Amino acid sequence: MSKYFKLVSIVLIFAFVLAACQPATPEPTKAAEPTKAAAVEPTKAPEPTKAPEATKAPEATAVPEPTKAPEPVAMPEGVKNIVTLKLKEGLKWSDGTDVEAKDLLGVLNIAWARNEAIWTYIKDVVVVDKTTLQIFVSTPGSRAMRLILRGYVPQPYSLYGKWFDQFAEFRAKGVKTDAEEVKKAVDDLLAFRPEKLVVYGPYNIDPAQVTEQQVILTKNKTGFNADKIGFDQIITFYGETNETIPLVLSGQIDYSTHGYTPANVTSFTELPNIKIVRGPTGTGPGLWFNESMPPFDKVEVRQAFAYIVDREEVAMVAMGESGVAVEFMVGFPDPLVKNWLSDELVAKLNPYKKDWAKAEELLTTAGLKKVAGVWQTADGKVWEPEVQVPGDFQDWLGAAQNTVDQLNQFGIKAKIQTFPSSERAVRQKEGKYQILVDIAIRENYPHPQAAYAYVLMPPRNDPDNAEAKGFNFPWKQIGPDGKEVNIKELINAAVVGFDVEPQKPMIEALAYVFNTQLPTLPLFHRFSNDPVDMTSRVTGWRDFSDPIYMNNQGSDNYIAIQFIGGELQPNDANTAKAFQTSWPYYQPPKGDYNYFTTNTLTWLDPVATASLYPPLTWFMWDSEEYVPLILESIEIK
Repeated sequence: MSKYFKLVSIVLIFAFVLAACQPATPEPTKAAEPTKAAAVEPTKAPEPTKAPEATKAPEATAVPEPTKAPEPVAMPEGVKNIVTLKLKEGLKWSDGTDVEAKDLLGVLNIAWARNEAIWTYIKDVVVVDKTTLQIFVSTPGSRAMRLILRGYVPQPYSLYGKWFDQFAEFRAKGVKTDAEEVKKAVDDLLAFRPEKLVVYGPYNIDPAQVTEQQVILTKNKTGFNADKIGFDQIITFYGETNETIPLVLSGQIDYSTHGYTPANVTSFTELPNIKIVRGPTGTGPGLWFNESMPPFDKVEVRQAFAYIVDREEVAMVAMGESGVAVEFMVGFPDPLVKNWLSDELVAKLNPYKKDWAKAEELLTTAGLKKVAGVWQTADGKVWEPEVQVPGDFQDWLGAAQNTVDQLNQFGIKAKIQTFPSSERAVRQKEGKYQILVDIAIRENYPHPQAAYAYVLMPPRNDPDNAEAKGFNFPWKQIGPDGKEVNIKELINAAVVGFDVEPQKPMIEALAYVFNTQLPTLPLFHRFSNDPVDMTSRVTGWRDFSDPIYMNNQGSDNYIAIQFIGGELQPNDANTAKAFQTSWPYYQPPKGDYNYFTTNTLTWLDPVATASLYPPLTWFMWDSEEYVPLILESIEIK
């Protein structure tokens, strides 16, 4: 049996262009994000609802895109940086060949040729023996570890050996990835159209049963854990969010990850067989205060907003039961607090419970005054702060409107300005706003530094940049011990190495600064709303109180784990022994069987994709453990 391998995930600094991040949303009125081959990590924070595109499926995540290399930080002496992965013995491809270490090496060499993110964190990969691969890490931390353990899965040498060998040779000779021969080989790979998939999972796609209406996966009897799973097939119905609603209501779907609206969910829960999984997505919106725009440069004003706005009301208006008000106000999602902050630090935190009297006191201290129930600036003008929000993000727009309503009730004559979400990156960088509604918490990766790196670092916050300061929150702040700290330096250093303990004091300092200074005001944490048919065809579901439901909805999907592990089984009424899901897959003739293309049919729902290529590990988000699946062991030295 595999042993649980515990490893606290450590995030390395990375800068994403937000426009590129948008498609990765499990959205209330859209299908949730496709996750490539089950092992692809959730690299992007889930985004809000785009109202005008209620039935449009988001783009697939594919292998993580290249990211800006982290800023150089001195490595502590003795930092471990060699990761050795050993595959389980006896794994077989569906064509009868063995699954070997070279099959994973080949995929990583393709990632090198395509300039993917992992090669900003590793410097070499070598095969030790038939089942063992050694990865030499240049920048140890959980960004690297996440990409290694959850970013890639083996692919068969029998299909892709030509390119595996080509790219290995290019890399060995020191050929640059921008060389014409490398580009030509990549183009050749992407033009390849195999007639079917070769898999090592318990199911494979039957090309004869791929239609515009459904994809049927049939049992691969030699596949991983196939003997433990009682279903003969997985049926994935084609559907974007609106198309799948009647399928759920008519009892044809066992599990779906589409982002349904609160109204949809209400109609589902009226059925006795349907229950809703609500798990954290690791993201949520909030108010960004531009400190270049007085009076938001005064901490009393930012704190006053926290006392004015009822976050629970905002969450309910925006997301219904899938919106959970932020409690700890530390700049990262509440579920991470128990693993990262000491009881002593938590006791120092201000929860900013609604308190209009306290808000009035703070605003008066900041130089504003209330006249006839309306707040004025120091020069006697009516204070009319503008809240900018992407108008095509339905839940963010709802949150902004409710926030503005509450501010108006308090006497602040706030107003909303909407703009297209395509302009977000520019507005963030240039700081041409007073208050902006945007991502305020995130945990992808499950490390608090991910939130701070996204929100507080350039280009979104860049106080030293004379031309584009973002929201202009100063680097120098006061930490919990009363001494000055530099938050940029803390953020850079908080993810160095694989050992988490030296990082906790830095995270605590950042949490304290955030809580006391409120550079942004987090509103709510977005949770999923996945319908599960508990009784029609499937039995064995874990109770929803199980910590597994704290997992990410995408690549560490809680239902996929139960399915691959053999916990879920067909009940007596399920004579076809089918597990039924839905997904907006690439329909014929657009879809293909090349794992590396953008139109690959390996992009299916989380259960189906994990059944084609089970990942190296699962990551258990509540306990922060990597649990080996097709790996026998993981060693770091």
